[in-house]
Amino acid sequence: MDNAGDTTAGEATADEGLRRRPDAGVLTGVCAGLGRYTGTDPVLWRVAFCLTGLAGLVGVLLYVGAWLAMRDARGGPAMAEQLLNRQIPARTVPTLLAAALAVATALSLVGGVAWGTLVLAAPLVLGLLTAHGRGVVLQREFRELPSLLRRHAPPPPAPEPEPGPAYYNPAQPWAQAPAGPIDLAVLGGGVPGGAAAQRPSESSEPPEEPEEPEAPGAPEPPEGPSPEALSPEAPEASEKHRPRRRRARGTRLLAFAFWAAVAAAGGFMLATGEFSLAALVGPQSGPLYLGSVAVIIGLALVAGAWVGDPRGLAVVGVLVAVLLVAASATDLTGMRFGEAQWRPRTVAEAQRPFELTGGTAEIDLTRMELGPGDEVAVRAKVGFGGMEVVVPPEARVRVHGTSAFGEIRVDESMRSGPRLDVRETMEPAAAGDAPVLDVTLSSYVGDLEVRREKA
Repeated sequence: MDNAGDTTAGEATADEGLRRRPDAGVLTGVCAGLGRYTGTDPVLWRVAFCLTGLAGLVGVLLYVGAWLAMRDARGGPAMAEQLLNRQIPARTVPTLLAAALAVATALSLVGGVAWGTLVLAAPLVLGLLTAHGRGVVLQREFRELPSLLRRHAPPPPAPEPEPGPAYYNPAQPWAQAPAGPIDLAVLGGGVPGGAAAQRPSESSEPPEEPEEPEAPGAPEPPEGPSPEALSPEAPEASEKHRPRRRRARGTRLLAFAFWAAVAAAGGFMLATGEFSLAALVGPQSGPLYLGSVAVIIGLALVAGAWVGDPRGLAVVGVLVAVLLVAASATDLTGMRFGEAQWRPRTVAEAQRPFELTGGTAEIDLTRMELGPGDEVAVRAKVGFGGMEVVVPPEARVRVHGTSAFGEIRVDESMRSGPRLDVRETMEPAAAGDAPVLDVTLSSYVGDLEVRREKA
């Protein structure tokens, strides 16, 4: 009985941490309460609810469900506790939100992977990875969820309203004093409660409780780990005594996620008719494929609560999330690294964009066939590295170079530093109707140079 009472008191104390906080919230204080309970920024919860709300109003339904399951700012019973007439532990609210979001993500896959699937899968995977990184045992939370929901503990009683303070007016007779507690600090100049409450007797000590004698012939406690040590509240002991076959099943779960991603890759290649890397990370189908892989990893993390320890999935999930963001922001298949040399011979070849993600590049424009009065625009970009442009001596060259940080050299002039924006004109060696080259160069971090052909 004592252990049961201690457990109930401990749960009640823990449940006091999850409350709606309208004073710190925007609407009803749900996100502020979840942020304080989980130790995260409430803005992240607001973004997650708003983002998932774009996919069939799933975020709106989750927000309403969280509002029904959370208690008010004073710790009064939640709306769901009053309707069901049972206590809802605080730790089940984030778990229920994750489970509901996982079910919504799985249902969105019925018609195939679409934009809504990515919207639902991204907060789910990031939330599970964040919880795993903060030391939350996901397997235990999902495994204990049914037993926690089957409890029939009564909901907490509604808090009684506190009486308002009544202050004694010395000019008012005692017969007309208002009802309620009287604050004598107005008269004594002290704090409410009186001097006796502030200066307790030093000799007053709590009475010692008498120890109960042990009954003769009482059985000794059995040796070995106690039931409390093997309870869900002691994850270290339970992990120590867990059979090895659960860890083996966890390894097979990672392999299952890998082969599921391979099967999804084959399906995307067949659907797009392009059997190359562009079908998996290209700008068209790349976000869809990587989003489906993120969904597979998220479902594997949830399934790991019943089939084993999904080790390695958290690291793989982070890498897939980074690739998903990169594929959505840029064309991964168009990235080029190393050394590049371009020697256009015609105007059409010179007008195509010259791009290099990282490395060194050289553009030789001296072999082009240029006539008097011709005007050619040349555009080149290197993300990180260096680029050198060689121009013919008979052409007038207008250079526009930009760089976030680096060096730009145009003939004999040079500028270096951050946020460079250089505009220079290189006059031809001979006067007359010379051809014009408009050279536009850009770089994030690198060295750009435009020079005449050496004699």
